[in-house]
Amino acid sequence: MKHTVRSLSVALLAIVLLLTLLPGGVWATETTEATQAAESDPFATSGTCGDNLTWSLENGTLTISGSGEMSDGAPWSEHKFSVRSIVFTGGVTSVAESAFEGFSQLTSIDFGSSMKEIGYRAFADCDDLTSIHLPATFRLFGPESFHDCDNLTVVDCDGGMPSFREGCLWNNNHIVVYCPTNNPWPQQYVQELVENFGGRLQVVVSDSPSGSEETTPTTEATQPATTAPTTQPTEPPTQPTTAPTTQPTTAPTTQPTTVPTTQPPAEPSQTAPAPTVAPTEPAEVQRISNSMIWVLLGVGAVSLLAAVVLILRAIWHKDGQYDD
Repeated sequence: MKHTVRSLSVALLAIVLLLTLLPGGVWATETTEATQAAESDPFATSGTCGDNLTWSLENGTLTISGSGEMSDGAPWSEHKFSVRSIVFTGGVTSVAESAFEGFSQLTSIDFGSSMKEIGYRAFADCDDLTSIHLPATFRLFGPESFHDCDNLTVVDCDGGMPSFREGCLWNNNHIVVYCPTNNPWPQQYVQELVENFGGRLQVVVSDSPSGSEETTPTTEATQPATTAPTTQPTEPPTQPTTAPTTQPTTAPTTQPTTVPTTQPPAEPSQTAPAPTVAPTEPAEVQRISNSMIWVLLGVGAVSLLAAVVLILRAIWHKDGQYDD
């Protein structure tokens, strides 16, 4: 009887534990599925776009907040035809590849104060974009980052000369790039930049893109290229391979084979270079090998001598025993 009661008690306890755990597991599964569904919802108006970045869309303004780099992907892609402005707040440092490609209604971008680089085709084919303003932290136009932004004519940079990758500012217009008076860009690299753009880009020293009387061009935008490009062709062979040798009456309609990839030399590193270890000379290696050979021979000779002594001593002791 006692055994039966004990068995029933154990069975009831097991059933109670099972019923207690089951709802929690089901609830956790449902919560996970709901979270995944929300994250994969293409029509969502908010979410995450990096380890420390979030995004939200309201009244045509897409706001990206947080700090660090943007992750790959464009969770806002279903809203590309309704976004009119983009605002980066906090410490956003990068724009991911193709993040806003084809946002044809986009007219303004606030890059904040921490932006460093813009990825491959991040804003390509944004037809309504006319001007951009980049902070002093900015360092890199990725390849084709503003390619075919047909109405983009003004690029205002607050800092030192960034790196211009292939096709980054190529469109059907003449583009004026403004750099600050307190940090003018090196003339040598500006000249190469203009040449690589086939005279369709002009760099101007000014504290604002308003074109005041103090604005002075660093190089003429219509100056033809005089040196061969420094990079390999990136366009089809039907396009011209060299810049025109005569002054055209209108801006050319085809893209040159190269666009600037040269970046001003980086500031010298404060870290002292690691010392280099001179290789061991063959003669020294030979001397070391000879020394090791002599040492081994000496050890072998001593060992052999010790073995002979032990053998003789054993024979001597044996002879002594026979004498007794």
